[in-house]
Amino acid sequence: MLRRTGVALTAIVLLLPLTVMAQKDGQPSFGAADKTAIEQLFDRYVRAYSIKDYAKLREQLQAPFFRFPAGVVVLETMDDVMNFYRNQRDALDEQNYARSRFVHSRITALAGDRALVNRTYRRYRKDGTVLLDASQIYLVSKSSGAWKICGTFAQDLEEFGKVY
Repeated sequence: MLRRTGVALTAIVLLLPLTVMAQKDGQPSFGAADKTAIEQLFDRYVRAYSIKDYAKLREQLQAPFFRFPAGVVVLETMDDVMNFYRNQRDALDEQNYARSRFVHSRITALAGDRALVNRTYRRYRKDGTVLLDASQIYLVSKSSGAWKICGTFAQDLEEFGKVY
């Protein structure tokens, strides 16, 4: 419980100013093209992650990359980001991992070029059984015309979609 509270407080402290700033000039929104581009980003991301296509996965990510597992971790370079993802994904092979699939999603615009994407996902074993149901909040940004993932916030699945 203490760990969850610490993660939640860290996320609130870091996200509240962004949300307040975004709402100061009116609630930012995305057009259909931006929403589609973000969905396509996550389609490419989950496909590359599932099949260990690290070159394609790298194209979906951006450094510096911020992680909030139980505090703030900043991965400064793309090599750091890819080492994290490679270690995480390779470790799943020991659990007979086959693929991941996104289940639910909610996009919250922070600015015209930044958003939070609250997603639940499911990991499957090679025999088709569910390995894990989980949820993350992803920070995405648009740079040079392309949406990229530049951060993740750990989240309890039970908290998905709740607004406090």
